Amino acid sequence: MTTLDEQLEIEEPESLVEEIPYYVLDESRLEEVGRSLAAILLSRRCPSCSERLQGGGEPLSAEAHIREIAECCATQEGFIRPDMPIQEIVIRSLLVVGNQPTSVERLHFLVTEEYYTPMNPRSITAAGLTRVLDNDVYYGFKRVPQPV
Repeated sequence: MTTLDEQLEIEEPESLVEEIPYYVLDESRLEEVGRSLAAILLSRRCPSCSERLQGGGEPLSAEAHIREIAECCATQEGFIRPDMPIQEIVIRSLLVVGNQPTSVERLHFLVTEEYYTPMNPRSITAAGLTRVLDNDVYYGFKRVPQPV
């Protein structure tokens, strides 16, 4: 026989415990809507890289752009500015780390704290940012499993 306390005890099923979402840029997600990740990344190159790439030659793959942006462009002052839209801060933050899976918590911190100024306050929750990233069709954000 169970006691009243045991009957009232409610256990939270594991399925209700949500994992923290992680995000990357996904080329295939953009291709589905007729966009090119390489073209998006080209417009985020620093002036010296843009000038070098104007010389012609074989177009770079998205992976090559990401690698070069992380090594060069992301180190330039002003690569991420507080006056940028939220999604622009997120895409550039992913590029800084070479498109490695990044938690929504980290991205939320960057958007609301790191790149916050009194002139550019950000009032978005981590859950709100998750919705924005999950519903994106412009930048190619994709939710991925938490890295091990």
